[in-house]
Amino acid sequence: MSFQCPVLNSTNYTIWAIKIRSIFNVHGIWEAIKPKEGIEFDEKKDNTAIALLFQAIPENMVLQIANFTSAKEIWDALKVRHVGVDRVKEARLETLELDFESLKMGVDESLDVYAGKISEIASQASNLGHTMNDKKLVRKLLSSVSEKIIQIVAAIEQFVDLGAMPFQGAVGRLKAFEERTKKKNKEVDMHDRLLFTKEDGKERVKEQKCEHCGHESSRQGNKEGGRGKYGKTWKNKQGNQAQ
Repeated sequence: MSFQCPVLNSTNYTIWAIKIRSIFNVHGIWEAIKPKEGIEFDEKKDNTAIALLFQAIPENMVLQIANFTSAKEIWDALKVRHVGVDRVKEARLETLELDFESLKMGVDESLDVYAGKISEIASQASNLGHTMNDKKLVRKLLSSVSEKIIQIVAAIEQFVDLGAMPFQGAVGRLKAFEERTKKKNKEVDMHDRLLFTKEDGKERVKEQKCEHCGHESSRQGNKEGGRGKYGKTWKNKQGNQAQ
């Protein structure tokens, strides 16, 4: 079986070294890099390891290590060359860990956006050779969501094995609850609007009736007043004629 060796660059030394070691183990030549006690030097294995290392480094680095005569010397030289990069990565990982611990979902922040922030930090850590497993991501998610979805968190913690739950599975459960909550809130809001519209309509009808009644009452009063006036004048005329 043949395996394609990854090419070393300025940022992937940690991952590169892990992959190269696995390939060397398959070919049975890792002992050329880490000799075991009591085992004699095997020139054939050493030459095979050197050939694979030359395939796994960029061309501009080949001449820099061409003077080394063993696979172990080449490996150690590459490690020393990238030790500064490893220290930078360790510092960056510490920063990512602090960002991860301080991360908290905002009150008006959507679940998709917040879950994306957690995934992004996990991805950056993975690129630096550190893996944040699902258990850690799930616990971070459930312990830092906003109050509006805290109810479903309690149910998940009570009935689901958090150690076996994938991160995307936890996101899916919370998202389903969030969508149901949004739908319910919309229904309640629509119901309140309908009630308000209905009550407002009743008030308008009541005001119109009151105005109508008042108008009719006023007209009725005028009519009665008119009849009283004319009745009094007619009586006065009858009295004068009798005299």
